[in-house]
Amino acid sequence: MKQFILVLALVAMQFTVNSSDTPHIAEQYCQGDDPRQVVEFREGIREMNYDLMGEIDVWGGLELKIISWE
Repeated sequence: MKQFILVLALVAMQFTVNSSDTPHIAEQYCQGDDPRQVVEFREGIREMNYDLMGEIDVWGGLELKIISWE
């Protein structure tokens, strides 16, 4: 029987939004290719930054907190 050890690191970063980045932020940092994963990652970014952006889409100059596994 083979055993596998998976080591992941939780990485937190600040991201300053440029106006050209707005539709693609989740796609840049999401580790998966599945569109559902990207949507979940986008919602995670929104939840983590809700105090800054509320229900509004992101805009240029906004400082977002992004957490991902690497």
